Amino acid sequence: MKKADLLRKLREIKEKGFVMTMRIGSTGVGYTLEKLLGVSENNLAIPDIGGRIEIKATREGSSNYVTLFTFNKGVWVRPLKEIIKTYGYLDANGRLALKRTLFYNTDSGGLTIKLRRDDIQVFIDIVDLNNNLLGSYNLFNIQAKFLTKLSTVLFCVAETKIIDNLEHFHYKKFYILSNPTPERFIKAFEERYVGIDLRMHLKENGSVRNRGTAFRVKENHFLNLYERVEELPI
Repeated sequence: MKKADLLRKLREIKEKGFVMTMRIGSTGVGYTLEKLLGVSENNLAIPDIGGRIEIKATREGSSNYVTLFTFNKGVWVRPLKEIIKTYGYLDANGRLALKRTLFYNTDSGGLTIKLRRDDIQVFIDIVDLNNNLLGSYNLFNIQAKFLTKLSTVLFCVAETKIIDNLEHFHYKKFYILSNPTPERFIKAFEERYVGIDLRMHLKENGSVRNRGTAFRVKENHFLNLYERVEELPI
């Protein structure tokens, strides 16, 4: 698909007005847009924009958190079982669990995020309130993960309303986002619109079930992660 073809399709979608959701729940806004675009995955190949671009859609005015990506490799400096036993709690299923969203310099169940700098690198540290280090991300690795998955994004904003007890979307604004920078990612942490989601628990046999540590962003701040924001003329 070329950019001109994308613009034509998006214009047709906008002109439809309110469209009934094709999936109930929070993911309906993105899923419905993908179906209207006629794609089976949440990305498109558009060579004259820069190859494959990720599709993201949000409800107008939403401040919910959405997952950017998960990253867990080589992060933890203490065993996960020990971390869960020390900082976890009993969840609704009676399991010892650690499921919290952590933010910069904010207490979340005794854990928080700190930024640490040396002469050439920046680290995103997960620490307890006594500054004991539990895990650490090198910003260089995080930026590489970000660029792999979300270097270029088609970002769509939809007005929503309920018609006959079902959510409907009117896709109204469309952006191409590119060039996410480390400086913007650091600022996102410092201003607390990006956080780290811990999603782990102990299974009955005592082993750790880790669903992946997720980096999450407030939907209404997604554009702030990018240096270049192009509103499409639709």
